[in-house]
Amino acid sequence: MAQKVKKSSIRSLVAAVTTVITTAAIMLTAFSGLSIKARAEGLGAVSINSAIITGENVVANISASELPSSDDGRFYLFAEKPYQTAPAGSPVASAAIAPGASFSFPLEYRTTSCHLYNKFQVAVLQGGAFVAVTGARYITNPEALATGSPERKNNGKKGLILDGAKIGNGNNEAVQLGVQQGAYNLNLCDVLGGDCSSSYDYNGKTYYFDSSYLSQYDHAVRTSTQQGMGMTLVLLNPYAAGEEYLISPYARGGLGKCSYYMMNTSEDQGLEALAATVSFLAARYNGQNGFGQVDNWVIGNEVNAKTVWNWSDVADQMTYAQLYADSVRVCYNAIKSRNANAYVCISVDQNWTHIHNAGYYSARSMIEAVNACITAQGNIDWCLAEHPYNYPMTWTSFWAPKNAAMVRHDINTPFLTMENIEVLTDYMCQPEMLNTRGAVRPILLTEVGYSSSQGEPAQASAIVYAYQRAMTNRYINMIVFNRQTDFAAEIAQGLHVGLTRADGSRKLAFEYYQQMNGPNAQNYINAAAQYMGIPDWGAAMHAR
Repeated sequence: MAQKVKKSSIRSLVAAVTTVITTAAIMLTAFSGLSIKARAEGLGAVSINSAIITGENVVANISASELPSSDDGRFYLFAEKPYQTAPAGSPVASAAIAPGASFSFPLEYRTTSCHLYNKFQVAVLQGGAFVAVTGARYITNPEALATGSPERKNNGKKGLILDGAKIGNGNNEAVQLGVQQGAYNLNLCDVLGGDCSSSYDYNGKTYYFDSSYLSQYDHAVRTSTQQGMGMTLVLLNPYAAGEEYLISPYARGGLGKCSYYMMNTSEDQGLEALAATVSFLAARYNGQNGFGQVDNWVIGNEVNAKTVWNWSDVADQMTYAQLYADSVRVCYNAIKSRNANAYVCISVDQNWTHIHNAGYYSARSMIEAVNACITAQGNIDWCLAEHPYNYPMTWTSFWAPKNAAMVRHDINTPFLTMENIEVLTDYMCQPEMLNTRGAVRPILLTEVGYSSSQGEPAQASAIVYAYQRAMTNRYINMIVFNRQTDFAAEIAQGLHVGLTRADGSRKLAFEYYQQMNGPNAQNYINAAAQYMGIPDWGAAMHAR
């Protein structure tokens, strides 16, 4: 994970007391109404087939294999917040009950009544009360709102998690390395509030941002864009006193226990702040206003490892997946409405079928659960960000495995690494995993690293091998190596993954990374193959 200076504490201490009270109340009430699993699966005979933006309106179409009984012979369409479990308030449209019906109503974009982040549900009147007869469905074409979307910077697959201290200011190390795809982390709590010197009007409200922290991200994105890189931002949600509203109420029982937390789509304040902040960032980094261009947005980090990287207090995986899917959906609509060509990614780690501990789900089951939630509520073109670290992570020399049974070339392999990455791409080629156009979703390997603790030749050779695996697999869009410079917290875990040491001195991996896609690349491939003892390099690639 790319690091930067943590924001100084300028938050109110009163927030700590508020958090305890709020968390207690949430834990007592929990979820009510329809279960999240039931919402994901839909209700049966009546279905919302589509909800799309058409001009300034939303048009929703439904079909019914059986006509429900009703008091007045009409269908009613309700617009609901992501956290609502049943129709509430007044319907936004109605139509006569029939085997097919269509609703059209104003989107009301950029007003307090905006429907961009709503889900829609059809109900009928029975005994004087509205009763839902469909599952929920979201708008699936937010890109219809985007204007002037920039072309993606598809300059190559060779990526690196950048060292913020080395970005610009006369340092051209990334250019020397030939980085084609840069990656950087952004903490949501950093940019909100603070000095409040930057404002953004969104959906009828004004939001304030911290220019001092924005300037750091501006510098990173602008400089990397100017240096010709495509950029990936990972949106993270750490705990900051005074900004608990950014954290899901179903995650506040873990405050102080985790690095990052489930984003809040379960309360109006958090939901609106998330939508506004991500819309602001997507507009800012659209490549057209001097702040640089972000092509890829990753929502959270390794979310299957929920007690480490995306804390939630809920235990049921489908409930957890729905909460995460809601945050992906909100971010997706915010980003795609600003940049139709951006990729919005879910994030999982290398524990493919392996359950690391009680706080983990497997990466495969997490992908399946999130895909089920999103597909049932209106499929969108989400992308996959995966981290195929070695098993164990500290064991660079995978060609001499610690336990060969843990990394296999079959769908039930416990772990995914670059040695068996074709398992992932084969899995994503299945019909149920395809995007809305029937194509394989973009697969971004946004974090993978190799430690030099077993020797610099081992690290350098592993990097060349991993890059070549990515280059010979047409379904992989990029491979981002962790990292440019050794990081103290990772070194403490035995992970010396930088291309340079903390003092700036270069490892052998620097040269191999720099040269592995240049005119002398074959020399480095040969050197890696010889060191690793691979007699048939082509066969070892498992090309796809």
